[in-house]
Amino acid sequence: MLVFTTLFEIRLKDQPEFFVEIWRKIESVLKRHKFSRSQASMTEELPPVCFLQNEGDPKTTALVTFADHFITIDFNEMSIDHDVTKHRLLAKNIQNELEDVLPLCAIKRTTPLQRGREIWQYSELGDGRIAEDDYAEILFDERSDYQQVTIARSEEYGNLLLLDGLVNLSENDDVYTRTLIGLDEGFRFDDQTILILGGGDGAALNQLLQQSPAMVTMVEIDDVVIRGCRTHLRGCCGEYLDSYRGENYQIIIGDCIELLRHYVKEGRKFDYVISDITDIPIEEKSGPNKDKKSQVFFSDVNHSIWGFFRDVYELCLEVTHDSGYIMTHVGASSNKDLTESFKKEIAKLDKNLATKYIHKHVPSFEERWTFCHIRKNGAADKK
Repeated sequence: MLVFTTLFEIRLKDQPEFFVEIWRKIESVLKRHKFSRSQASMTEELPPVCFLQNEGDPKTTALVTFADHFITIDFNEMSIDHDVTKHRLLAKNIQNELEDVLPLCAIKRTTPLQRGREIWQYSELGDGRIAEDDYAEILFDERSDYQQVTIARSEEYGNLLLLDGLVNLSENDDVYTRTLIGLDEGFRFDDQTILILGGGDGAALNQLLQQSPAMVTMVEIDDVVIRGCRTHLRGCCGEYLDSYRGENYQIIIGDCIELLRHYVKEGRKFDYVISDITDIPIEEKSGPNKDKKSQVFFSDVNHSIWGFFRDVYELCLEVTHDSGYIMTHVGASSNKDLTESFKKEIAKLDKNLATKYIHKHVPSFEERWTFCHIRKNGAADKK
């Protein structure tokens, strides 16, 4: 069973009728559709909130709320047959009738929201707007020590990876990977050594191995991500997650901080470090698994989010050749505060860093995303 919700807004114009008269006309329209006042109704004259219930089907309700200059109706309908078309038609009919009896009001409604599906269909964009996804089927769904790993099929974007319900990559997001590693900016990786942090979907590894690099090392903390993607996200990873080692690549399951510290001690250097780690690090928390190492996503980093990122990038700088690059994603371009905070934190690392920010629309994210390419000032141009 699903629940469909349509939200109406009735906005009063310059010389509206009295609220009581408007309310009576709204009620008359709802009564024509077999709605009646519930016992939860407030005052007879002007209820600040009024709950109405459908006489024919008690699973259908309308909640009317009054504000200073507008009125809202939350129309909820439970559906056994999952037919949103009938709900949409009824909502449209109600809107038409409200417009007829309230010519001095502007009446708008949302597209139906759908709740109760196997996978949550909605996500929040960087500036707080809501996006609706079109997941048709769940292909993989498993809880790892670190997160819920889900791969769903989208009608528009193909198979798609979600981590804790957040979209990470789809088979239609080639622009994300190409921008992250700079292919569209002219970067080439012939005979180069590359370190990927994260990237468990295998997309960056796949793209880089098409460029004949000397060696690509990828460190991913969650083996469940790799296991799911090698089967259901082959449009991104190709065949390269089938084996953890190839002629010119290796995949290490582990903590990127620990590995970076190990490479610093060894004095190991890379031509490129590509950071495709999670947007927000998971820190230690209470719960039934609080003693597991998994509750600390990246080793012993338990301070602020930006402190974590500074640690990562400081270590990245130490393992990158003077002529090398660090490439990373930043976040939603519409989140200006995030981008500015990122710029300030990068500036704290080294005054001589040169940075370039690129903004590209990523299809399954349904918004523009910001990427950053970082190099030491005066480094040789590899393009």
